[in-house]
Amino acid sequence: SLSNPSTWINMPFAYVSINYGGLQIQDKLNNQENILSGLHQFQFIVPIKGKYAFGISFQPYSSQLYSLTSNNSEVKYIQQDTLNFNTSLNGGGGISDLSFSLSARIADKEKIALKFNYLFGSSRKQIGYSFDERGNGLDDDFDGLIDEEGESSVNYFYNQRNIYDGTLINGYFSSDRIYIGKRNLTVSVSFNSTLNTFRIKNYSFYPFEDINNNGYYDISDFPQPAGNDSIPPNAIQSEYKDSFKPSQYVVGFNLELTELLNFQAELSNWTDLANSKNNVLSNMNYQLSDYQHFNVSLLRFARSLPRYWYESIHFRSGIFFREYNLKKHLSIEDEYLKYNYNDIGLSIGLGIKFGLTKNQLDLGVNLINRSDSINNEKFITNFNLGLTIGDIWFVKRRAKR
Repeated sequence: SLSNPSTWINMPFAYVSINYGGLQIQDKLNNQENILSGLHQFQFIVPIKGKYAFGISFQPYSSQLYSLTSNNSEVKYIQQDTLNFNTSLNGGGGISDLSFSLSARIADKEKIALKFNYLFGSSRKQIGYSFDERGNGLDDDFDGLIDEEGESSVNYFYNQRNIYDGTLINGYFSSDRIYIGKRNLTVSVSFNSTLNTFRIKNYSFYPFEDINNNGYYDISDFPQPAGNDSIPPNAIQSEYKDSFKPSQYVVGFNLELTELLNFQAELSNWTDLANSKNNVLSNMNYQLSDYQHFNVSLLRFARSLPRYWYESIHFRSGIFFREYNLKKHLSIEDEYLKYNYNDIGLSIGLGIKFGLTKNQLDLGVNLINRSDSINNEKFITNFNLGLTIGDIWFVKRRAKR
């Protein structure tokens, strides 16, 4: 398994793996659709003489991209003027994960591994407030049109930026010692915890009036920046520690039913141990407090020496269940607004072997039905396309005569 460093020792070659994926979310209640795709993971793995292995990887740890506009305009009547107020929320960014892993064989059937994850990244959030004088029966911008949308509009924007930094540690253990009859049962256990405090540097900028209505802070706006500098003045800086303390354990089983057919099961529990009340990590102001995951699957391996083309294909199919619990701290002390959702999913995957070094092209699809505590259902389609290329490293070459 590429995700478990303790199993890398058994690999016959060094491998470079690249994974690209996409996500489509269909909101059944609001009849909306969101699509996102990008690089999911890069890995470089080197086994050493069947005793040790090391690897590096880079992948997104979390990401967000959103643009929300209120469709509930608030109308106020001030001195015989009709003012329409609206709000908007835009943001994006995320946290990247750069990891380094080491594994070793401690006995004939047992292996251990350590992984160190350096988390870093940034995110931005913009809140917009606008009002205009539509509906007053006047041509406010003198263009010949009465009550034109956007005339005499005034927009104010408030920007925030977060910088993230922290380190995690993961431990892995796997054993092939157990047999059920003549069938080998592999047991894997892993844990995850915080090594260095996860820090969040928050920069809050004073609101500005977007006079030229381009959505950005520039020299045409109020207050004007100094010179050509487009950064709003007097940013308020805050640093938060211990706002994010992830802790996770995973238990997995792999039972060899036949030479080529395996049954797999996995149970995991993830918890954020931070008792944070600032909601600064999530730009939507909800904290993921914990989630549980359980899956079972069947995996049919390709033959080492395939006689037909279809014997060189790995096939995997399974079902999984997830439960997520979120909370939002309210202004009242020790009171939270809770929210949860559940996933039921079907996974299907194919792997095509090619080349002497057991290269592999992988294609996987997850079909997920998500329901939440406010009776809103979503259908999620997730696909992954991966390429793994093998080579031989740390082999002493013969000198040419």
